[in-house]
Amino acid sequence: MHNPLLRRTLVPLLIIAIPISAMIAWILYNKKVAIRTEAIPTHQKTMFGGKNWTIFRGNTQLTGVCEGNLPDKLKLSWKFQTNGDIISTPVIANNIAYVSSTDKNLYAIELQTGKERWRRQTDDQLEASPLYFDDTIYLGSGSNGLYAINAETGQIKWSFNDVGKISGSANIAIDPATGQAMVVFGSYDNNLYCLNANDGNLIFKYPAGNYINGAIAVSGDIAFFGSCDSMIYQVPLNNTNAAQLINTGSYVASNPAIDNNVIYAGNYEGKFLAADIATQKIIWSFEETKDAFFSSPAVNDTVVIIGCRDQKLYCFDKTNGTVRWTFSAGDGFDSSPVICGDKVIVGNDDGRVYLINIQTGQEVFSYTLGSPIASSPAIAQNHVLIGCNDGTVYAFSE
Repeated sequence: MHNPLLRRTLVPLLIIAIPISAMIAWILYNKKVAIRTEAIPTHQKTMFGGKNWTIFRGNTQLTGVCEGNLPDKLKLSWKFQTNGDIISTPVIANNIAYVSSTDKNLYAIELQTGKERWRRQTDDQLEASPLYFDDTIYLGSGSNGLYAINAETGQIKWSFNDVGKISGSANIAIDPATGQAMVVFGSYDNNLYCLNANDGNLIFKYPAGNYINGAIAVSGDIAFFGSCDSMIYQVPLNNTNAAQLINTGSYVASNPAIDNNVIYAGNYEGKFLAADIATQKIIWSFEETKDAFFSSPAVNDTVVIIGCRDQKLYCFDKTNGTVRWTFSAGDGFDSSPVICGDKVIVGNDDGRVYLINIQTGQEVFSYTLGSPIASSPAIAQNHVLIGCNDGTVYAFSE
């Protein structure tokens, strides 16, 4: 550069421009990197289950439906061993799982860790699923009636004795006139019992024609249950004289589910039906299998899903009873399915837990527990709990 004036002008400009250019280049590069980073999809944790699962089928109508969506795969978070079979279904409240076992104990287990909080021994085997309501666990036993147990401490508040075996979950109803909470349950002495939830005093008992094996569904002020006399009963809690009956033709071993004024229930000889509550007329029925329905139905807005001892899980169209699909497993279904989003989860006597796509009926995922599963899933706070006949309760998460 021969021109001194030009050289004195350009050199300072270059000294200033070079670092500015470098800074601009650095900013542009990092901006692109940031854009690329933000564009990379990240795994979003699937949310499933509400805060609590306080009753055998998730709600008083016993419809077996939970909020959220189950993930495509589950992993074992923890397991807890008891000394008897677990054929009941856990309940979950306030971060504690409550599990009854045929070793005569009710266990309180921390949901997140699987650690035992306390246990309460009772006088006989426990087949019934617990019920949680107002800081109390209500639980029927094999021969010594119904217990009301403090959910925080495990201390017995009261017991109602001198009734037959209780194998089904109790339920809660509220007296519309007084606001009083009432506990309702059925027994092998053929009676429906209604007790004051606070003190266990008998409000009434209503006779059925045979054993009441399953849980009691409650919708409004009416209790619904099946009996081994082949009937489904609708018993108004404020007027038992106005009870209505539906004859299914054979033993009803499990509980009905109630949805939008319709009863859904199966019987021992393979009949599954939908009946109108107001008229007791059967809307539709399915009678193509001769094996027993011991499973309880799960009902959402469009379908009804139930397992059968013929080794099939059935998905019915809710409005007309058309079979949308069946899923075959290695053994019979006594476990009751739970619908969660686009999937249904259920255990089977072949020792496996299955996740099934509701639209296609195809298996999404399964997990081997190794022993028959009569227990049903309980789902809350991104956890699935289920018991097994080997005495273990298993907790799964995503």
